[in-house]
Amino acid sequence: MHKHTFFHAKLPHFAHRPEQMNTLFGKMRHMFFVWKQNWMTRRQLAMLNDEELRDVGMTEAQRQEELNKYFWEP
Repeated sequence: MHKHTFFHAKLPHFAHRPEQMNTLFGKMRHMFFVWKQNWMTRRQLAMLNDEELRDVGMTEAQRQEELNKYFWEP
């Protein structure tokens, strides 16, 4: 039987081992992962043109509000 990797590719690597989240290192690793995701998502948001921004359902004011956040802010 063929194992589909599409579903597994969507899960963060730490999601497969919840016991790692109980350690200080695991919590720090998760925190840095979230910060990196915030930074990358906002960088991509900054590159959207007006049509793409409308496609995702955001206004320019909403985009600017999101872009003005620090990477550690949700």
